[in-house]
Amino acid sequence: MPDVDLTGITAEPVEKYLYSLLRPRDKVLTFLEQDAEKNNVRIIGPLVGNFLSLLATSCKAKNILEIGTATGYSGIWLGRVARQNGGKLTTIEADPSRVEIASKSFHDAGIEDFVEIINGDARKEVPNIAKRSPGKFDLAFIDVGDKSLYVELLEDCIVALSIGGYLVADNTLWKGRVATAARDRDTTTIKEFNKKVFADVRLLPALLPMRDGVIVALKEK
Repeated sequence: MPDVDLTGITAEPVEKYLYSLLRPRDKVLTFLEQDAEKNNVRIIGPLVGNFLSLLATSCKAKNILEIGTATGYSGIWLGRVARQNGGKLTTIEADPSRVEIASKSFHDAGIEDFVEIINGDARKEVPNIAKRSPGKFDLAFIDVGDKSLYVELLEDCIVALSIGGYLVADNTLWKGRVATAARDRDTTTIKEFNKKVFADVRLLPALLPMRDGVIVALKEK
């Protein structure tokens, strides 16, 4: 197979159709979507956001862990479910400027009382959370720019999850490069992460060809 960078996972007409079915977002999410397009901020977008909300709602997620806050877009989708279930979203972001933006986003979305933003290094914070609160979280979502964290923090995320909880990670098809002979660091790391998730007997996994690929794994034991 040639070492090429594929431009998309889903055919463009199908992609447009999927987006056409989505319900309109409120002004906070719409603003963040427009900001992401204007300033090249990587967010999950409404297709994956809608899926996250559905998944979190279906498992009645109360305590949710997010690794990679960015501007707060995915956190709003998840935080609203946590609020609905009387719980809390714990989200980790290393960049202080993004913490400030996300704080405003959560305030504007009316969920600031149901969100704890940790401004710190996920390499330190996630192991601490797993050690302090094993089995606490109903859903853990990984979406960070440094893809090495996917592999490094996988075990801690599994430990932090409750039985019946879901591990979710974005960008797990990596523009289709995982299906090629590409050997760059990020592609290799995502391949390793996917392999580890599917090999872990504690998890029941699936990889969805949605947007840039979303892995979902149920913690069974």
